[in-house]
Amino acid sequence: MTDEVVPHCFVVGGGPGGHAAASTAAALGARITLVEDQIVGGAAHMRDCIPSKAMIASSVRLAAIRGSGRLGITDVGEVEIDMCRLVERLDRVTQVLENNAVSMLESQDVEILKGRGRFTGPRSAEVLTSNGATPIDFDAALISTGSRPWIPLWAEVDGERIITTRHAYYLSELPEHLIVIGSGVTGVEMVHLFASLGAQVTLLVSRHHVLPHRDAEVAAVLEGDF
Repeated sequence: MTDEVVPHCFVVGGGPGGHAAASTAAALGARITLVEDQIVGGAAHMRDCIPSKAMIASSVRLAAIRGSGRLGITDVGEVEIDMCRLVERLDRVTQVLENNAVSMLESQDVEILKGRGRFTGPRSAEVLTSNGATPIDFDAALISTGSRPWIPLWAEVDGERIITTRHAYYLSELPEHLIVIGSGVTGVEMVHLFASLGAQVTLLVSRHHVLPHRDAEVAAVLEGDF
């Protein structure tokens, strides 16, 4: 009797796709090496989707308090947002989710490397980490590197005045006036979020209405609300 050969799978990217693939392959008996250079769970997921929903939860409550006079509640007083405490909450939420994702993979004996992977041959790769290059031999590989914000050539991001959504969740103070370029789902989400927090917001729309790829009647209602 010969020992069964356990296949080695190399997963590049620890976002929702790579994370799920690594977990499933490990459950099926494969040996897994996963490389991620930012955050397990995915940068788009953990640094866009999760922070935006957590931030919206705060903005909706703030808007409700400010509008409570319509419900007969008086003398609420001036309510302000503490951006530093809000950022701390976003960090806690994101950290808990990443820790859970890492713990689940580690419980399945998935090897997680922090760095960037590159292929060196049909069945070989190396992972560039802070400790140098780690060679990897594999039987199968999955590329699941995800996405990043698209930045126009004419708008050089400095992280202070010109920002992407991934900067927007971690501002130290609320902007007095925010200009949002782009009226897709993410753009209108930013409008709703920062307007609810109390900033003046200007939305630049290049199409015939906001949410150009969604239902026109819904877009009209949203524009009216804005």
